[in-house]
Amino acid sequence: MPKSRLLAFLGLLAIFVGGAISGAFGYHLYMASPVFGHNLSPATAGTHKSPGPDPEEIRKRLVEEMRQRVKLDDAQIAKLNRIFDDTRAQFDQIHREMNDRGHAAWDKQVAEVKAILRPEQEPLYDQLRAEHEAARKRRHQQEAEKK
Repeated sequence: MPKSRLLAFLGLLAIFVGGAISGAFGYHLYMASPVFGHNLSPATAGTHKSPGPDPEEIRKRLVEEMRQRVKLDDAQIAKLNRIFDDTRAQFDQIHREMNDRGHAAWDKQVAEVKAILRPEQEPLYDQLRAEHEAARKRRHQQEAEKK
């Protein structure tokens, strides 16, 4: 095979392999399962168990790693734990606020939709919403049972 044909073949092969890699990356990027928010009441915000490692275990490992690698003494470890506690409290508060804002936005949407409905349509809309809520609860129940 002449050099020019070999180079052309290798160039096309490189383009094909590059396209396959790009396609695989794009598929992973766009077809991955989305992360859905948790429906938390203000009383349970910040207490839900998300999939993945236990935050307390991560914290224990991080504290121990800081103790060993950064050579923190006991007083510094105590301060580090207070910093972690304060940060957790801040995130819990943010989650509660976001949950409240999300519920308010949802309630506003429902009110606005009901405002455009005729009186005979409202019960149908309420039934549709109830069915969707029941399906959502079933999905969450099934997801919890898988864990």
